[in-house]
Amino acid sequence: MASSDSVYDGPPGISNLKRICYSYGMPDDITITVAKHAHLSQVETWAGRDDPAKTLLKTPKAPAPATPSDQHWAALRGNEVVAIASVELTKERVGYVNCIVKPGHQRQGIGSRMIEYVLSQPSVNDLTHLHATVDQSNIAAQKILNQYGFSRVGYSPDGRIEFARHKH
Repeated sequence: MASSDSVYDGPPGISNLKRICYSYGMPDDITITVAKHAHLSQVETWAGRDDPAKTLLKTPKAPAPATPSDQHWAALRGNEVVAIASVELTKERVGYVNCIVKPGHQRQGIGSRMIEYVLSQPSVNDLTHLHATVDQSNIAAQKILNQYGFSRVGYSPDGRIEFARHKH
């Protein structure tokens, strides 16, 4: 794995994300798509909702969209779902970002790639307020959120760290 101060020496003419993938060994065989019911069903077989070691961010209680404006995406390696992300929207158009990476696929940059993809979606990027909740022990998720402009704003009643990103 390359160090963070290494110079990119991969093939010329590829995107910044691909440069990051090349430089840090992040898998380049991941496809992100709108999540379908079959994807969500697959996630239920491995999503440990109460095990903070298995989540990047806390997952919603129900994986199916609660309202038509909620959005879900799946990261696929072939036909296997290796991560799922969602944005739940309130009536006030405040978004709550959730992401979970399948055990055995963590620490490969997939969670970071998912968050980057979700935040690049026009329907999410246009939101003035985004929030996420992270377990205190999940340092990787905290760093990812900081990297994408989220700030620590407090603690949830169950002791998780709350992050927010506000646009003016």
